[in-house]
Amino acid sequence: MTLERLVLIAIWVLIITAIVLFIPRKKRREAVLAFLACQAVTWVNSTLHVQFGLLQFPVREFPKASELLFTSEYMMYPVMCAFYYIYEPKSGKLPRLLYLAACITCLCVVDTVIEKYTELIKYTNYSVFLTWIDFVVIFLITNIYCKWYFKTPAFNEEKRVVQ
Repeated sequence: MTLERLVLIAIWVLIITAIVLFIPRKKRREAVLAFLACQAVTWVNSTLHVQFGLLQFPVREFPKASELLFTSEYMMYPVMCAFYYIYEPKSGKLPRLLYLAACITCLCVVDTVIEKYTELIKYTNYSVFLTWIDFVVIFLITNIYCKWYFKTPAFNEEKRVVQ
């Protein structure tokens, strides 16, 4: 078994474990919507990146079906976005901005390690900085959509009613 296949298996084990252990029952509906919304945006975004020659995925799970890496594009990034959404601080613009920056930076570090040490991702005409901006846009689009869907304010501080 190659290093790439071991990394993919490890990612799946970590994702499933994280979903089971860290998504509270009360937040599952929100997490599923954030996951699906992020998945849709990521699919379009990643397809465009591959078509324009910015990214390559030399080792893929379904090489005849797609030019994309299923595990990262359809599972890892959307699950991380779901965690970002359900655990986002509810008040204060600075804590929310710092939380977004921290989540995106961690995701970019993982992405960079995968790119550097495996054949799963290859940046052709791309950089970590562009990846960071890309994730910020994807996570913000997902956040705005989910806030709209659940009728909560997207950019303003949320007001909590104490009963």
